[in-house]
Amino acid sequence: MFSCSKEVSVEATEGETPEIQVAPWIPVEYKEVEALPGNHILTAGFGDDTKSHLVMNGTGTHADILFDSGDSFKMMGYTTDYYQTANYSTSQTGAKVDFSTGTTIDYTENGLHCVYPASAFQGLTFIVSEEYIRVGIPSAQTAVANGVDPKANLSYAQAASQSADLHFKNAVSLIKFRLSGAVISQVKSISFKSVSKIAGDFLLSLASSNPAFASGTYDGLNNSREVVLSGDDFAEGVDYYIALAPCNLDGFTMTFSNSDGTKKVKKVFNGSLLLNRSTITDFGTIALGDSFPAAEPALTPYMSATAGASKAVTICVIPDGFRESELDDYELQAKSGIDALFNTEPYKTYKNYFNVWILKKASNESGANKTDGSGNITEAHDCYFQSKWGGASYSDMSANENRVYSFVEDNCPDLLNGSHTISEVPILIIINDSRYGGIAHSSGSGKTYCMVPITSGTLSWSYPDTEAASVDATPSNTRAVSSEEKETYGLKNSGTWRNTLVHEFGGHSFGRLLDEYWYSSYYGSGGEISSHNWTVPFGLNISGTRTNEDTPWSALLTAANKDKMTATGKTTQYSRIGVFQGGQVSMFNRWRSERISCMIDNRFYFSTWQRWLIVNRIMTLAGAAAVDFDTFLAHDVPEDPVRDSGTPVMLPDGLVNSIPPVPVPMLPPPVFHEDW
Repeated sequence: MFSCSKEVSVEATEGETPEIQVAPWIPVEYKEVEALPGNHILTAGFGDDTKSHLVMNGTGTHADILFDSGDSFKMMGYTTDYYQTANYSTSQTGAKVDFSTGTTIDYTENGLHCVYPASAFQGLTFIVSEEYIRVGIPSAQTAVANGVDPKANLSYAQAASQSADLHFKNAVSLIKFRLSGAVISQVKSISFKSVSKIAGDFLLSLASSNPAFASGTYDGLNNSREVVLSGDDFAEGVDYYIALAPCNLDGFTMTFSNSDGTKKVKKVFNGSLLLNRSTITDFGTIALGDSFPAAEPALTPYMSATAGASKAVTICVIPDGFRESELDDYELQAKSGIDALFNTEPYKTYKNYFNVWILKKASNESGANKTDGSGNITEAHDCYFQSKWGGASYSDMSANENRVYSFVEDNCPDLLNGSHTISEVPILIIINDSRYGGIAHSSGSGKTYCMVPITSGTLSWSYPDTEAASVDATPSNTRAVSSEEKETYGLKNSGTWRNTLVHEFGGHSFGRLLDEYWYSSYYGSGGEISSHNWTVPFGLNISGTRTNEDTPWSALLTAANKDKMTATGKTTQYSRIGVFQGGQVSMFNRWRSERISCMIDNRFYFSTWQRWLIVNRIMTLAGAAAVDFDTFLAHDVPEDPVRDSGTPVMLPDGLVNSIPPVPVPMLPPPVFHEDW
């Protein structure tokens, strides 16, 4: 018979959440324990799934995964030219168990794969000639005092041959918490919601003995960003666990609800948290209080200025296509998008200048209107701000400007108290739609709103395949950009809709930057760029001339300032500054200051000149003096996470990049208005 065993050890690391005081995160790493020798015969049996439970040992040094008699496993093995599966049941209880006897199946090649519990097995999937087991992590889990729901405790084992023992490894990550407060007796469900996919169907690689999940998206997989833990008798001081897929959480909420969901206590966690497989992350004790609070306010002051400037730099975020029941999700998504912006320089360094208000307004229906690409609605959605777009170019993306500006004027505290005008408050619309899209609408007075849907999946943007042959090349004098160049110089980037947000809102709406990508078929004429002369200038990152003395960023090209940049020790980063042809969608007759930036492929990197422009936009809105070069340089952080860190996408242990991101085009240029 097969023998199975499991043990994990504990090591503490530091960490905390900004809004809730918790114990340090405690990752629990799996270590194998040798199984007892025995007569290893695979036999088939089809017992019902029962349970397994997690128990901390007496000294608290590790958690034992104990099997119960009758627990059911799904075994898969290769028989000549196809995989065959069968269920097997344990015949004992404990950390080491044998399988029950039954009909023997002879797996002849490639070893064996085993999933616990059997109910987690969803099938076998092939992607680009690679094999994966499709497994399910349930989004509905049952609370178990001091343990984890058995059906959510996904584990995986691989054996090289039919005679080998099976050593199970956790495939999930567990969060652990306790509760306090008199209201606990009324709590019947706990919702854990994230902007990351944390439950549903996932692909488990067969290429390794480690339970590595495949990252990215795959059509047909039923994934969930929410897990609901239900129970009839939540109690104070008891350890509870929720099983999640390994991921990088970019913000999440825990909502504690009564039996009919009409009363809630919500706890919001900001920032990122890396969840590795086979780990326990301890949130400590979460205080719920003695009663459910009143209805949630119509706005959330997400960020408050502390820089001591004349006035705060204000941003307003509003939802579209979120029903009343989805506004919690909107707030979570909005915060994750704002976090992405303020983790990108120079917004990160100057974060304490900002007020960020997250306003709430429900729509009658989910989603945005779909159009034929020319503004004509082909599928209507009753969304409050009437967001719409469609077609291949995305250029007809728009909302009802009057509703957008009127709503913000009627609800933004910094407009209501008279400290700001609507031209000083950039507006970000988060749209409850999984389609790709994004656009900025701006005017010469500074008035602007930006539309970004919560596009699903991992996306990929790339440097154009063709560029001007040189800085002074004339139209039609082009060169091909090789894939090797793109690899060497980091001329491609993958990410999510939050990358779109940083480009569209951080670049266009707030930073008032023009696009720096180009279309191979478009050769615009040179000369003056009219938006440079607006009341609030737009597009100073692009030049209509190519000589160093005439570019808006000529100060960066002087010998004295180059020496100052060299003295910082960041020569590699600052040596990227120069004059490069291509920008504002034209391959020729437009020039930019660096070869690549967020305004080309949506990476979380603004060029040095773009950062200077954004910093001075911040100073202008804050009523402060413009920043000179020495002051700017003293606070500047020039690192590009794609080229300089080597880890543009953070993947936890147990998550692999085996599914390619979806390639998408750059979105259309900003839409300009004379004024509203």
